[in-house]
Amino acid sequence: MKLLMIADDFTGALDAGVQFAKKGFSTKVLVYSKDMSFHGPEEDADVLVVDAETRHKKPLEAYLTIFRIVKPAAESGVKYLFKKTDSALRGNIGAELTAMLDATGKSLLSFVPAFPQINRVTVNGVHYIEGIPVDRSVFGSDPFEPVTEANVEKLIHQQCETNVQTISAGHTPDACQEKTIAVYDCASDE
Repeated sequence: MKLLMIADDFTGALDAGVQFAKKGFSTKVLVYSKDMSFHGPEEDADVLVVDAETRHKKPLEAYLTIFRIVKPAAESGVKYLFKKTDSALRGNIGAELTAMLDATGKSLLSFVPAFPQINRVTVNGVHYIEGIPVDRSVFGSDPFEPVTEANVEKLIHQQCETNVQTISAGHTPDACQEKTIAVYDCASDE
């Protein structure tokens, strides 16, 4: 296995997995269950996408689910771990990214929430949907998972106390003395 990707819902898992399959990578999509056994790098696919079904869970439950998926992967030597988040920042963003950091033992996690191809960009740490801050867009009134904050650092801090750095385009994070989520501004594919 070259990559383990974790999505918070089935649609996201399929959307992500199909991109790798289109490029010729053998890709497997699974729905997470507590009795799932993980075989690590010897998994019989280049890309394993796991639907963790965490979008509508409580933050602690989402954290624990992501931790249980990532920890054995990190320990078995999977080189690339990717947490796919919702492009409108719905769900347990802070809890899940913190679980990734904790499970891998790394001090820096890079997070690029933008998806410029569908006009979802992050500028000066604020996430926009078609030019409107995400909390004032249709996603701010989502009946199941409303997004209440457009500033990505503040949104992450609604669920965790992990250090967050907002990184302007073309820049790199400061040296990290503590666990840090680096949120990258991004307004174009370039």
